[in-house]
Amino acid sequence: MHKETAMQVEITVKVNGEVIRQQVEQVSGTLEQMEETIDAMSRQMACTALQASIEAVTPPRPLFRKPEACSATGDSRPGR
Repeated sequence: MHKETAMQVEITVKVNGEVIRQQVEQVSGTLEQMEETIDAMSRQMACTALQASIEAVTPPRPLFRKPEACSATGDSRPGR
């Protein structure tokens, strides 16, 4: 016999101390049902955390300088 129970689950995603998303949900059912619901919530929040952390990272500097900046030896293209 599976006993049903209920609880309030709160998951908060913070990136650099800033709350990106907070989800509060009443979860109920058997322990197996609650586990499945909480697992699905945590996967959704993990996606949110990953996307927010990617957006929080500043783009890296280009590996190579633009061709205009590398013309120390002179430009050999015609018309210049």
